[in-house]
This record gives sequence, C-alpha cells and structure tokens, in this order.
Amino acid sequence: MMETVALVIGIIHIASAIALLNGVTTTFGQSRVACQAMESIARQPEAADDIRSAMFVGLAMCETSGIYGLLVSIIMLFANPLVDILMSLLG
Repeated sequence: MMETVALVIGIIHIASAIALLNGVTTTFGQSRVACQAMESIARQPEAADDIRSAMFVGLAMCETSGIYGLLVSIIMLFANPLVDILMSLLG
C-alpha cells in the first residue's frame, strides 16, 4: 500500500518538474524575441515604436505560457486530487 502511494507521489514530482521545464523554454523564447527586436530597431530606428510595442505583445504571450506551466506544477504538487482519490481507494 505504501509503495503505491510513494510511486504516485514520485510520478507527481516528476510530472511537476516536466511542467516547470516550460519556464526554461519560455526564457529562451523571450530572449530570442528581444534579440530580434533589438536587431530590427538597429536596422530601422524610425520604426522603433512599432517594433517595441509588437515586442511587448510577443513577450506577454511568451510569459503567459510560462505562467501556465508554473500554475500546473503548483497544482500538481499541492492540490492534486489524485492523491486523495488513491488514498480513499486504498483505504
């Protein structure tokens, strides 16, 4: 019985770590967006305002996926209903 609970909790921790990898890839994506925006502003300084506003929209969309990954990870670690269901089934 305890081995099953330990296995489920271990799998939950591994899944949470995988969900947090989303934040790492989000960081690389954001750095790429900022790098391309700086290159574009260097090429066309007169379009800096348009490029900057488009960059901020793109960064907000990238950050949203990182926040979703963090939210999923927190839910799996601290509010996971599967552990309660497993405990009720095992008695």
